[in-house]
Amino acid sequence: MIGSSACTMADPAGCSMVVQLLWILLAAAAGAGVEEVIAGIARGERGALRSAYDSFAGRAMAIALRILGSTEEAEEVVQDTFVEIWRRAAEYRPERGTPGSWIAAMARSRAIDRLRERTRAENTMRTLAAEPPQDPEPPPSEAAVRQQERTRVRTALAVLPAEQRRTVELAYFGGLTQSEIARATGEALGTVKTRIRLGMEKLAEALLEAPP
Repeated sequence: MIGSSACTMADPAGCSMVVQLLWILLAAAAGAGVEEVIAGIARGERGALRSAYDSFAGRAMAIALRILGSTEEAEEVVQDTFVEIWRRAAEYRPERGTPGSWIAAMARSRAIDRLRERTRAENTMRTLAAEPPQDPEPPPSEAAVRQQERTRVRTALAVLPAEQRRTVELAYFGGLTQSEIARATGEALGTVKTRIRLGMEKLAEALLEAPP
């Protein structure tokens, strides 16, 4: 009929009541199917996890990318999200929301956590690059001891390769975890762990060899 609205799923207003009811039932059935997928994950079914990934990874990726602005970090967030889904599927409650909204909220939370970690790491690196604040003036004897200790540490650090020295400074003077250092520097976590271990071994040797 001329002037009548088109009958589409996106705009069902032009459809008959029977068609609208059928679409409502189909949507409900689809939601129930996804809930069964989550239940399957809770039972430890890896096939169910793959089904959930196929259905929701794209949405989780879009959320993480919008928050982080980095494809690489967003992909890591998606991976973390589905690891968490695997661990926490038994906690899902249909009365609190759809599986899609539950997964989306989880992805958003992981992305915000990653953004906070990145900001913290960047702030720490800027602080380390700046001139350290001066300590209150200690008594002359204590000042001499502190100066001697600082000289020994600076001398020992100078022996380390640049990559090891930077990693040790971020970990032990900047207070960053190994994972935060890996994200801040773009290095693999295993590389960071190795550099810290080797750097601390060389630092200990240099301090022991240096005269008191």
